[in-house]
Amino acid sequence: MIESESAKFMKVIEREAEPHAREILELSREAHVRNSALHSQIESEISNRWARGWEFFDGVVYATQQNGAMLLRRADEADDDHSPMREALALIHSAACLVFQEIRTLLLAGFWSGAVGRWRALHELAVSAIIIARQDPSFAQRYLDHGFVVQTHRLYEYYEAHGRGPVPRQELEKRRAQAELLIQKHQVANAPKKFRDSYGWAAPLMPLNRQGDKLVPPTFDRLEKMANEDHLRLLVISAHGHVHSDSAGVVAAVVSTETDWALGPTTGFPQQVAKPAFLTMRSLIAATHLGFEPEFNEFAKVIGLCGASAMQLALWGLRAFDESANSHDSELKQS
Repeated sequence: MIESESAKFMKVIEREAEPHAREILELSREAHVRNSALHSQIESEISNRWARGWEFFDGVVYATQQNGAMLLRRADEADDDHSPMREALALIHSAACLVFQEIRTLLLAGFWSGAVGRWRALHELAVSAIIIARQDPSFAQRYLDHGFVVQTHRLYEYYEAHGRGPVPRQELEKRRAQAELLIQKHQVANAPKKFRDSYGWAAPLMPLNRQGDKLVPPTFDRLEKMANEDHLRLLVISAHGHVHSDSAGVVAAVVSTETDWALGPTTGFPQQVAKPAFLTMRSLIAATHLGFEPEFNEFAKVIGLCGASAMQLALWGLRAFDESANSHDSELKQS
């Protein structure tokens, strides 16, 4: 019986794949030294070219960390009807602080496409904060409860499918019972979606449909309009390509020029991501700080000043990246 070419090739693969993989591993160790030097060179170039902008990035990071610590402590210590609002805004602010640092790290390392995806996350945090800060504390509790319900559902589904997970089965059953009670509490009768669905926390804010019998489903673009952040919609659409790696996102990330591809870090596009990041942080800080207290008490005064200072740093950062970009363009024209 004559052995087919594909069968012969499969035998070659079975015989050669492991030694070839070991050879690649050895070569990669050698390449790591060269790549580390190249990556350091790229980071140095990005750092020097946008030096003033990175100073303000660090300033905003420091300010939001310090402010976040104050917000979290206040949320832990204060116990009144406004507590759900403090907790929700403190958590959103803290998450934004982390994401902003991720953006900085990715941009400085030359991974602008990843930074675009993280900006999309930052934008969603800002939109959520703005909407929640405008409502009463019971609505903030909806947001917090929605997070518990959604996370419980995800953990439970994974455990059911794979028989394992980070939370033990007994604890999951308790969480699931709590989640069901929260769903019954928060489900809106004429809402087309369940409370646990995407943006289910925002269902009561939605308008009625054309027939007038149901609320329209909460979607992110509707939340953007409600938060007056829809001027960034086209940036969000572009960012989705990098978040989901759709066809456009793949091309944008890999094809850096007509004759070159990006298979690693690049010096391109930090200002295109940094500027929206600073802009979004300003909106988010305003919402989390100004909506934090129900009255103009001493903490509101302190955190208001701290928030205004962080917003000023973000404005300076935006301008610094603008000025660096204009200066670089002028140098290119002169050369």
